[in-house]
Amino acid sequence: MQKKSVFTIQRITTIAMLIALSIVIKRLGTITIIPGLLKVSFAFVANTLIGMVGGPFWGFVGLAAGDVIGMALSGGMGQFIIWFTLLEAVQGALYGYFYYGNELDAKEPKSWLRVTLATLAIMLLGTFIVTPILNWIYNGVPILAQYASGRIFKVFEIPVRVLVTMALIPPLQKIPEVRRLMGLTRKK
Repeated sequence: MQKKSVFTIQRITTIAMLIALSIVIKRLGTITIIPGLLKVSFAFVANTLIGMVGGPFWGFVGLAAGDVIGMALSGGMGQFIIWFTLLEAVQGALYGYFYYGNELDAKEPKSWLRVTLATLAIMLLGTFIVTPILNWIYNGVPILAQYASGRIFKVFEIPVRVLVTMALIPPLQKIPEVRRLMGLTRKK
């Protein structure tokens, strides 16, 4: 059974800082692999931490808020489409579901499986299913054309996300205050 994250000022403040970090990473931490076609963003690290600290509910709220704030700061509110925000929110809930209260250990195959399944679920839903459909509906870009022009290369991002997550999160979970925020009560 999934543990609930408790509402505390420290938890909400931490999530707010992670939202700000996610917005900054989306703006500055995106690497273009194929110009105009393939970009890799490391904002997933901040999104993972939001889910780990907030659980499914606060992950949902946090990523939705981050999307709206990011759009407002970029001056793109005229292009605002609620479905992309809801997609971000659902992904936040998935981050929370897979990570909140679950300890990761780079030496444990179960941890690698959890991170791989989380990455697959989040990217399958967002990158490979819903985003192409929304781009087709709102921008008129045919789904097959999106894959032919480079979206298919996003599959190479999956192992990168798994490796980065497993390199960063287990050491963070050793910090007592971070452990408490992430719903990890058992001593390591």
